[in-house]
Amino acid sequence: MRDISFIIPTYNAGRHLERALKSIRGQDYPRERIKVFIADGGSSDNTLDIAARYDCLVLNNPLRLAEYGLKLGMQSASTEFLVPFAADNELVGSDWVKKVIDTFNKDETISAVWGKLVSGQDDPPLNKYFELIQSDPLNWFLNHNLDRYRMEAGVKAGASGYFILSVDPRKPLVWGANGLVYRAERIKRIWEHDGYLGDNDAFQSMVEKGDNKVAYFSEPFVYHHHVATINDWVKKWKRNYRLHFLDKLKTRNLNWVFLPGFNQRMLLWIVY
Repeated sequence: MRDISFIIPTYNAGRHLERALKSIRGQDYPRERIKVFIADGGSSDNTLDIAARYDCLVLNNPLRLAEYGLKLGMQSASTEFLVPFAADNELVGSDWVKKVIDTFNKDETISAVWGKLVSGQDDPPLNKYFELIQSDPLNWFLNHNLDRYRMEAGVKAGASGYFILSVDPRKPLVWGANGLVYRAERIKRIWEHDGYLGDNDAFQSMVEKGDNKVAYFSEPFVYHHHVATINDWVKKWKRNYRLHFLDKLKTRNLNWVFLPGFNQRMLLWIVY
């Protein structure tokens, strides 16, 4: 048996957190082999009460932003596999952990495992649209590389239901959190980066240093209970643009964003 850690940044996340933790603690895998780190930015709701009920290790994240929380968790965890997870995520199936670790066990050269994001039956229509396109609308408009890799991979790996992809850093994937599972030895030193590091930046940096073999499950992998209304999305987009992009631009690895033809696609996005 091998150990795995889930790292969940939170700030007043009580509305979603119990569903996420219930899906983790409901895994058909030894409980003591699954660690859950809650990197909390000073919640004033019931977030920490929920974390205590599900036997989570709570870390104080005074800088509040989720990426700083992920960094704390990555540095604190000592397991072989690491999972950046969001409070609005939920694992699909009770065999999720076993399936992921079996994938790593079959091929020691795989650095990360990810899969298809889906909406729950009770999620609103806007959330179903987001999961239909598998990304933020802007990222989807700019980057269709996952579709290209899947076409190149051809058939799935037997009955296992996943594709093996060799990622070219010049043709990046917009992967970072929401259940992305890393082999710890390939990613921990990247998260030692001074200052701010975006989740997509970390994945891109890993690929750039040559650890670019990843597995992708095309079947439902993680529920992403992301947005309910257009207003939710606008608020998140504005916050991310200001706090995660403009304020941190100088220290980030944004090679997954600024691709050839970026300016032209941005102009098309404005029209779209």
